Amino acid sequence: MKDNVEIVDFPSAGVRAVDEAERFVVWEEIFSPGVATCAHRHRRDYIAFFPDGGELTLSHVAGGFEDYAVLSGEMSPLPSSTSGARFAIAPGTAIRSRVPPEGTVHVALNEGGRPLRMVLVEFK
Repeated sequence: MKDNVEIVDFPSAGVRAVDEAERFVVWEEIFSPGVATCAHRHRRDYIAFFPDGGELTLSHVAGGFEDYAVLSGEMSPLPSSTSGARFAIAPGTAIRSRVPPEGTVHVALNEGGRPLRMVLVEFK
C-alpha cells in the first residue's frame, strides 16, 4: 500500500445507488474531468458500462490486481500524465472485473475533456 493514502470501501463519495436486488447493486458514477476519486477498495466482482464513452485512468494502490475483460465495445490504451493506465473507452463499452479475494484498491481519474458516466453492476 502507498504511504499515507486513506482508503475507503466502494461506494465512495459521489457514487449513487440506482437499484438493488438480492444478488446485485447498480451504481452510477460521473467522473468529472481532472478530478480523481479517493482511493477506494472493491471487494466484489462487477460489470461497468460506459454509455457515452470517454477517457479514464486507473492507478492501482493496494491489494491484488483485478482481471478485466471487455465484454462489448472497445478500450484502447492512451498515454497518461500519471503513473496509471489510461484508456479511451468507446460509447457502449461494457467491462467485467474479477476482483481478487483480498480486494483491490485503485484511484480513477478522468483525464479527458468531458464528464464520463459509468453504470456499475456489483455482484453480491
